[in-house]
Amino acid sequence: MAKDVFYVPIFFIVFRETIEAAIIVSVLLSFVEQLMTTGRLSPTETDEHAFGDHDQEHNAQVKTLIKRMRWQIWAGTLSGLAISLVIGAAFIAVFYTKLNNLWGKTEQIWEGVFCLIACILILLMGLAFLKMDRSRIKWRYKLAAAFSQSSKKMIRNRNRDSTEEGTPDETANLTAEDRRESRSSKWALFLLPFITVLREGLEAVVFVGGVSLNAPATSIPLPVVVGLIAGFIVGYIIYRTGSTGTLHWFLIISTTILFLIGAGLASRGVGFLQYYVFAQGVGGDVAETGDGPGSFQVAGNVWHLTYGNPETGSPTTNGGWQIFNAILGWNNTATLGSILIYVFYWLVVIVALIYNKWTEGRFTFFGRGSSAYNRRIARREAKARDAELAAQTASTPLDEKTGHESDDAGSSSGATAEELPNNNNNNKSKEHIPTI
Repeated sequence: MAKDVFYVPIFFIVFRETIEAAIIVSVLLSFVEQLMTTGRLSPTETDEHAFGDHDQEHNAQVKTLIKRMRWQIWAGTLSGLAISLVIGAAFIAVFYTKLNNLWGKTEQIWEGVFCLIACILILLMGLAFLKMDRSRIKWRYKLAAAFSQSSKKMIRNRNRDSTEEGTPDETANLTAEDRRESRSSKWALFLLPFITVLREGLEAVVFVGGVSLNAPATSIPLPVVVGLIAGFIVGYIIYRTGSTGTLHWFLIISTTILFLIGAGLASRGVGFLQYYVFAQGVGGDVAETGDGPGSFQVAGNVWHLTYGNPETGSPTTNGGWQIFNAILGWNNTATLGSILIYVFYWLVVIVALIYNKWTEGRFTFFGRGSSAYNRRIARREAKARDAELAAQTASTPLDEKTGHESDDAGSSSGATAEELPNNNNNNKSKEHIPTI
């Protein structure tokens, strides 16, 4: 059975967390190189632009420092990944060796509850998937704020080296300060990816544990490995190209698949709970009755097909139906509850997507905008006012300059008197600035 080897939701969860960690690490690597070679966030400048041909020794020192900083970043990344993998393996081992036999005769209840929990987690994961393409911009701003002081000190020290100014005592003090700054930056470059990757890893452990409660232990390792590899590849492509445009569409497709899986899990969860109630009422193992009459509850049943049973051991089952059951929640028996929960799940997805779009300020609801929308409108109005004031300010000095040039031979008081009406008119125009 495909589900016993490769559980698709686990792949997407690990893939998503790996991509987010890879985006952060790729942004950090690019940021460090730009910060050390140019002193600012500009991907167009190079070492020659920053230092010139006369300072090749300084250029080589900076390249060596960049290499060391990269090692710090990778050390933190690999350390966080290793610890998160160890914690995840320990969690899964304890669960499947010590807690797997707790339910016994109530297996359907546990599977139904776990499916419902998994569909909620997948819904949250899918909504987070759609925001991932903006992670690169977000982390660039965070890193720019974190390293702004380091950038200023580095530029100041570079200028000091080029002019060779300062007393020996001042130079000694600056050198000690530089050493302290270097040590703190080194640990910062280690701790930032370490904490980030560790957080993403622990988050993946929680989500994987939630969606795999109704899956066998053999279905966990392969999707975890494939998800890590796929995430590394996508992260490397983002780092080399510096673009997330392709990632945006890939995340949309992946999120759609995740929502399909979540809807299927919700339907299966309700189906398990209803099956348990039916089995308790019959008082026997209903699975032994096959696919014919007596194997399903007639009350509340919408359809029952004598083929396409995804359960192992059924004479009509095959690998295709089992894959449909694992990914889309297919079942040859549909009840009113399983259909309604499937529809309700998609309604929740639609409402959540609309709400997220509204909170981001991308549209108004019956004329009412979110705080983000109001901030966007306020920025737009402020920009319009600044543009109008700039235009007025640019025209005012020209009038004053013309007045002074024409009255060079006369008294300055006359020019001032002539300028007063113009200034009053300008003040009036400033008070009645139109808003957009």
